[in-house]
Amino acid sequence: SPGMHLYAPPPPLPADPLVFGFWKVDRAICEDVAYEAIRAGYRRLDCACDYGNEVEVGRGIARAIEDGLCTRSDLFITSKLWNTYHSPEHVPLA
Repeated sequence: SPGMHLYAPPPPLPADPLVFGFWKVDRAICEDVAYEAIRAGYRRLDCACDYGNEVEVGRGIARAIEDGLCTRSDLFITSKLWNTYHSPEHVPLA
């Protein structure tokens, strides 16, 4: 019906339940840490705007994909929206 939104199920979780978290990973080394985590076999990555290192994590992920360590569809990346960003106008900033 008009105005009805279709639900897309989330992608399946990787078989390996291990999650690599980026809380408190220093921005100066975060790109390399992300790359090495993927190289070591991690496919579930825990991120958040509040961690302050999402750009660096993204660079490490991009490098791992470029080097053929994985594809984007191999990765399950979690991010969280901090409570102060729940207003619709703030969501894109987070």
